[in-house]
Amino acid sequence: MNAATDFDIGPLTWVKSEIDLALERADKALRQFTASAADGTGDLTQIKFCRTHLHQVQGALTIVGLDGVTQFSEAMEALLEAMEVQQRPAAPSSLELIQRAMGVLRHYLDDLLAGQPNQPLRLLPLYREVQLARGQERVLPTDLFFPNLLVGPERRAGPPLQIGRNQRQQALRQQRAHFQRGLLCWLRAPKDCAGVPEMLEAVKRIEAIQEMPSARAFWWVATAFLTALSQGSLPPDADARQLCTRIDLQIRRLIEGSSNVAERLMRDALYLVGSADSNDRAVLRVKEAYALAALMPGAAPETPVALESVRRRLREAIAATEESWNKFCAGTTQALPAFRANASTLSALVDELNHTDYRRLVQAIGEVASLLAQTPARHNEALAMETATAILLAQNAQENIQHLDRSFSHQVDVMVDRLRGCISGTPPQPESEIPSLDEMSRLAHEKLLVGQVAREIQNNLAQIEQVLDGFFRDTEKPADLDGLETPLRQVIGALTMMRHDGAAAVLRQCTSDVKAFSEPDYVPQEADFARVADRLALVGFFVDALHHGATDFESFVSEMQSGNARQAAADAPAATVEQELEQQKREAHGLLAALKEQPTDAGLLQEVQQNLAALQKDADLVADKKLGQQTKHVLSALAAGGDAGQQIDAAMATLKPQTAEAPQPSAETLQLSQATSEEVDAELLGIFLDEADEVLASIDQNFQLLKTRPHDADLLAALRRSVHTLKGSGRMVGLKDLGEAAWSIEQVLNLWLRQEQEVTPAILDLLAQTYRVFLAWVDHLKTGQGRAPDASSMIAHADSLRQGSEAATELPRTGDAVVAPMGAAGEEAGELPSDSEPESTSEQAPVAYQEAKTRRRLALAPDLVEIFNAEAGAHLATLQRELEPLQADPNAPTKHEMYRAAHTLAGIAATVGIAAVNRLAHALEHSLVRRNQAAHPDSLEALETIRQTIAELALMLADVASEHEPEATPELVDALGTLYPEQVAEELPAAGDSDSEQERFPQARQPSPPARAEAMPGFDAKAIPIPQLQDELDEQLLPLFLEEALELNQGIATQLRAWRSNPADSEVVRRLARLFHTLKGSARMAGAMNLGELTHAIETRMEEAQRAGPAAPELIDDIDNVFDVIVQAVESLQRGESSDALVEVPDDVVAEAEVESVASAGGLAAAVDQAAPASQREAQEGETDAATQRAILRVRADLIDRLVNEAGELSIARSRIEGEMRSIKGSLLDLTENVIRLRRQLRDIELHAELQMQSRTALTDESHTDFDPLEFDRFTRFQELTRMMAESVNDVATAQQSLLKNLDDANAAILAQSRLNRELQQELMSVRMVPFASIADRLYRIVRQATKEIGKRANLEISGAELELDRTVLDKMLAPLEHILRNAVAHGLERADVRLAKGKPEIGELSLTLAQEGNEVILCFSDDGAGLDLERLRERGLAAGLLTREEAADPTRVVDLIFAPGISTASEVSRLSGRGIGMDVLKSEVASLGGRIEVVSNIGQGTTFRLYLPLTLAVTKALLVRSGKREYAIPSAMIEQVLDLKEKGLARIRDAKVASWSGNPYPFHYLPHLLGDSQALPEKHQQYWVLLLRSGTGRIGLQVDGLLGNQEIVVKNVGQQLARVIGVDGATVLGNGQVVLILNPVALASRTRGGAPVAPVPTVREPMATDSVTATLPTVMIVDDSLTVRKITSRLLAREGYQIMTAKDGIDALEQLVAFVPDVMLVDIEMPRMDGFELTRNVRADRRLQRVPVIMITSRTAEKHRQYAFELGVNQYLGKPYQEDELLRLVAQHIREQRGT
Repeated sequence: MNAATDFDIGPLTWVKSEIDLALERADKALRQFTASAADGTGDLTQIKFCRTHLHQVQGALTIVGLDGVTQFSEAMEALLEAMEVQQRPAAPSSLELIQRAMGVLRHYLDDLLAGQPNQPLRLLPLYREVQLARGQERVLPTDLFFPNLLVGPERRAGPPLQIGRNQRQQALRQQRAHFQRGLLCWLRAPKDCAGVPEMLEAVKRIEAIQEMPSARAFWWVATAFLTALSQGSLPPDADARQLCTRIDLQIRRLIEGSSNVAERLMRDALYLVGSADSNDRAVLRVKEAYALAALMPGAAPETPVALESVRRRLREAIAATEESWNKFCAGTTQALPAFRANASTLSALVDELNHTDYRRLVQAIGEVASLLAQTPARHNEALAMETATAILLAQNAQENIQHLDRSFSHQVDVMVDRLRGCISGTPPQPESEIPSLDEMSRLAHEKLLVGQVAREIQNNLAQIEQVLDGFFRDTEKPADLDGLETPLRQVIGALTMMRHDGAAAVLRQCTSDVKAFSEPDYVPQEADFARVADRLALVGFFVDALHHGATDFESFVSEMQSGNARQAAADAPAATVEQELEQQKREAHGLLAALKEQPTDAGLLQEVQQNLAALQKDADLVADKKLGQQTKHVLSALAAGGDAGQQIDAAMATLKPQTAEAPQPSAETLQLSQATSEEVDAELLGIFLDEADEVLASIDQNFQLLKTRPHDADLLAALRRSVHTLKGSGRMVGLKDLGEAAWSIEQVLNLWLRQEQEVTPAILDLLAQTYRVFLAWVDHLKTGQGRAPDASSMIAHADSLRQGSEAATELPRTGDAVVAPMGAAGEEAGELPSDSEPESTSEQAPVAYQEAKTRRRLALAPDLVEIFNAEAGAHLATLQRELEPLQADPNAPTKHEMYRAAHTLAGIAATVGIAAVNRLAHALEHSLVRRNQAAHPDSLEALETIRQTIAELALMLADVASEHEPEATPELVDALGTLYPEQVAEELPAAGDSDSEQERFPQARQPSPPARAEAMPGFDAKAIPIPQLQDELDEQLLPLFLEEALELNQGIATQLRAWRSNPADSEVVRRLARLFHTLKGSARMAGAMNLGELTHAIETRMEEAQRAGPAAPELIDDIDNVFDVIVQAVESLQRGESSDALVEVPDDVVAEAEVESVASAGGLAAAVDQAAPASQREAQEGETDAATQRAILRVRADLIDRLVNEAGELSIARSRIEGEMRSIKGSLLDLTENVIRLRRQLRDIELHAELQMQSRTALTDESHTDFDPLEFDRFTRFQELTRMMAESVNDVATAQQSLLKNLDDANAAILAQSRLNRELQQELMSVRMVPFASIADRLYRIVRQATKEIGKRANLEISGAELELDRTVLDKMLAPLEHILRNAVAHGLERADVRLAKGKPEIGELSLTLAQEGNEVILCFSDDGAGLDLERLRERGLAAGLLTREEAADPTRVVDLIFAPGISTASEVSRLSGRGIGMDVLKSEVASLGGRIEVVSNIGQGTTFRLYLPLTLAVTKALLVRSGKREYAIPSAMIEQVLDLKEKGLARIRDAKVASWSGNPYPFHYLPHLLGDSQALPEKHQQYWVLLLRSGTGRIGLQVDGLLGNQEIVVKNVGQQLARVIGVDGATVLGNGQVVLILNPVALASRTRGGAPVAPVPTVREPMATDSVTATLPTVMIVDDSLTVRKITSRLLAREGYQIMTAKDGIDALEQLVAFVPDVMLVDIEMPRMDGFELTRNVRADRRLQRVPVIMITSRTAEKHRQYAFELGVNQYLGKPYQEDELLRLVAQHIREQRGT
């Protein structure tokens, strides 16, 4: 079964209809050529048309990202091109091949939309045929294989190998030599795979020295390829050999210093890896990373072509039936005829399938259609539900048509009965006896409901977009916006009901914007319109996606954004060899051209040879055979020394830089490119008229059909497409009036199609008149006679229909139409209108044309220039049109359309990068804005300057049209900046007008607080106080405002700090002003009027700062203080309090705002000069902000905590399952040993049976000597039983192997589930993590308030604020951090005079640094104050009885007093400090989180606090260790290294009491001693484990008794009691239910312990009696071949505290005794390989082991065995079953004797 791919079919859905249309036209052109070829003419023009349409298909496929399918279409296009230029014959077989390929291409795209995976390799057989028809001999599968090459390799386990450049080069040369040696060996004997391991090892070493992941990717894939090749998973064919050779060339490139990889080489390697049938981890990892399984088609049986065609048509018919039924149920009665027609089509298709049950189901659906066609009133909800369920059943059956069984027949019976019950008027019960049908019914109900609601939403959105479109075109009519409140509210309600809160929130923002549009003082802005349009389009796209299964708005938005991100990533891929090769080809082409001119230049010849040699190697690398052969021929000719001109010419043709892969221009196109402008216009017009004839014929045909089928939406869509074609083509050739007329008709048809309305007589009348008008128009353009028809009445009719009124004015007939002047046709035929331009413009045009020849070309694509010119020309026409009334009446006001056209022209010029047009249009816009407020708007000189500006803009656009860069006109920009100075300051506007003017022109505000008058010269206006306003909070908008305000406040705080550090930075001031302006507008929108006024006061101060140059520190302090008030106001609003009292701001906090009605001319000119670059920066920042926005979903914190906890429980349950599976596997392995032993024993029995049979044969009667023994019944029952037992053993072994395989499969599934669970936990944890920067602004505010209150100055610097912490940790540490900051300001920092006397800066420095060390966050806070007053602390401690005289001498103990409650060094209690509570709160909170505090204080230099906090409180990775019988968890982040030591290495560390690693000492400890068990002894092992741990600055070496493995654990709360225990960070629950403590051994080691522990000496005991007693656990060795005995005895002794060793026979025991000497041995007698007697004899013969007590436990209780055992040296002899008490007593007795206790 094929794996699913993640190809997004959304873009394909949008262009699929255009692709189908292009393929249909291509097929039609090909059939016409076939018909002409049959007549003997063979019109090659049809081949050209077919190729053009295929090129359109290729472009669409490229856009949607179907690379492999694009390659397939390119091959077809290349074959057609070869036929067109007659390089290949247009044979019938080739034409049939092209037709078949186009059909397969269309079917492939249909399959993609139906859910099939994107696997272009399925097209490979047909692709080979097409390429062979082109003459391509060798076709590679990788031509169609396009995996995602942006995937990087897995993260390297350790750091990369750090070596120098010379060493790297030397290593690469060595590895290439190894690779070449292995390659040569493999090429000699490819079947033996000899040499492949050497190649594999060389590639691995090359991969190891690559630093960047992008450079490692290819070598990672090459490792997987060579691994598969070494295993025999890939055949040693030509593809593998060539790939190995090209890998060698890639190594050569590495040695030369280029790490770029050929893309084709990467694709070839990935294809072979994907083809390999290997289970090696290296191969599987590459397959998984690049999703290769999804790209490789499976070997599925092909469906017959006829049946496949029927199934495709059946799928389309079901989809059409479902769509028409949904429309009818949604209330569109016009869809009923379409439903009946689709049901009939469906029935006919099912007859072709010849499936009885399917036919009965479809017939029942047809009965419903017939019933409703006769009596539509019979439609009801039950019938709607059952019919929808039946259609869904038919759809599911169609997808599994080949696998339908009896259950489907039963489903059809039930479904038919239910449908006929509805028809007869007896609706069935809601639930059936078939659950699958009930589920289908539920799904059908959901689809119907979603479809109905979605259509209602689409209708409302269409109405909203229509009204807004009218408002955007004429902003002077905002009254229409009042009617949008109802549809917007309905859509928001519908989306909320469907639980799409994100989409509803977007529409609420649109509602707010629409309300703002209708405000009287609103100034239209293009950005506002674009923002609303984008939001409505986003919601519209989402509603469209609801029909295709979309369920979540946030996911939909995320997919769109991720798709854009992937596209952006794909737009800038890493450099490849192919790109370098193109550059080399250009260089080689230039060198060959130079060599052709100077053939005797030896230096040039050498350079050419070197370049061509490198080119040949790279051509081999990218598999460009043609290029490689061409360069080889040139090199051979140059080396021969003769005339190489012919080879050079051929090579230059090959190396010529290629242009865009568009169809080659025809002769007509070339002729057109050399024609004059008049000839071009005539040629374009001719092409348009030819196309218009086809379009009008199509309109007439579809219109006649529409009159008979008014319900057919496809016909209406075809008419819309034809009108759209007329619109686009008309505008392209300059027929703007025709394009506008077609646009008005298109808008009406769009509205009808969106609202799915039935075609009315008014629409038919409009379409009939449209056809007549356009037909007359085209005839006029063809003949040039008569007059062009006037389309104004038709446009008015269309507008009235679009606005909902069908009572349109009756259109005049064509013969009666008003005819325009003859000159109009000439203007519409493509010439730019110039009659409105002054004569000076036309006179200057020739000069400008001559100058354009010397100007540099415009660096824009021709398509972009064409689009820009079309839009810019419309805005220029608006400027020219609106200038005429001003010239006629200089006192007339400037209309909004005029400066809006200038604003839009400047914006689009900035977008495409035409700076000259942008600057001039911006200056024109500002001058037009100022004109209405100017003292003398009737200035003729100013109007002349504006006229010259518009004329200059026309010249600039003419330059752009000729693809030349227009020249800047700075003198004209300066002149515009001085136009229309506003009224002088004395002429203040009336009180009633001041507010509106200030809102429209905020730059006119000029605050000048009296306190800063001397610093701000030129400001002498009268100040006015901030008015007291009443808040009118909007409950719906307030949450949105608060969320936005928090983000804005963070940005403001950041910019304020940047401003304080650099007061002269005007860019920071501009950003601050923009942020404050946004905050003001949002506050007023939400109804927080006082907050808005307060922000407005700051905004005026910012404008003052922006004009005055570098700001004074006092001004920044004032703004900082007022900003603190704003932050407090926002927090009050969050708590539900009003902000009415916010205006009570003291005078020393913020100066009263004052408004100056006008600005000086110089200030305005400066503003104009800065307008263009500022607007560009704002546009860029706006785009950046929009790109970084993400959808936000609010979720309760306790819900996230519960989800994290449940994810942890999943991990625990998974661990339990893993433990059980490990136990099962261990049992199966034990079973394997027993089966092997049983098989060996059976073999011995069979040998004995054979010997018995032979001896019996020897005793038989001599009369039977002539017969073979096998001819007689010589086998006894004994022999038969032995053979039966052998077969049973084999059966058990087979079952055991099957169980092992199943267990391995289960393990793989568990690992996959583990990976998914880990990803889930990580995602949930990322939700809990918040950056420390989220509280940084509050900390800055605390410092500002504290310093202001006590009269000190301090600066807080926070480093590492981007570090993320668990939300719980951050919340708990907020209050303690505030205490630290206040104490530092109050106690730590000295007064300014004291600091100056000590030589310190006047401003104190507070530093807060965050860093992550493993699983801990180290928060380091320091100040440069006086340090802790130890003397005063000592006095307070002695006075309070918290210190003794001895303890008072210890500075560390004195410093700890700051954490004691009630202890403070303050002389008096203030609002900030002095009560002795803050540090106690700090210590308590840190301890409750499992953290710790370190304090370092230096007298006169300051104090440093280091807080060690956990990074997260939910999930962590830990190493499980065992110490004695207990298990513990140690966070993996603390572990720097694990030492695996023998006894001697451990002894050295133990004696030195410290371990060293990487130059750092690690004090040595034994874990139980740290936990308080000072008498604990370590176990004896062959190897010992010492963990090197680090936490913060502390390090220790920790010995444990066993390592149980790494595991991801869920951190559980251990309660208040254990949480205060130092070194216990939490607890977790293992899979077996055991509770395990999570330890911090470094913190444990820092505690003071009472009593010296015993030395942990787990040495091997020497046998001498004089040896000292070793501190080890007593060890017992159990030697028995019975697994049951070993387990039972081990458990018995382990419960008593003994360390157990087990052996399965004597040989195994002796091997273990080499390393260990047990205290007691328990030995059986009968064992394989070596029995107990022999083992005892060997033990007693060894001097090192002869004193070990041996207790023999056996079932042989006879006296002779007992005596023999005692003779060998056995100490005790017990029979089976033994008495447990007796065994324990004997073991304990022997151990006491051995240890002398």
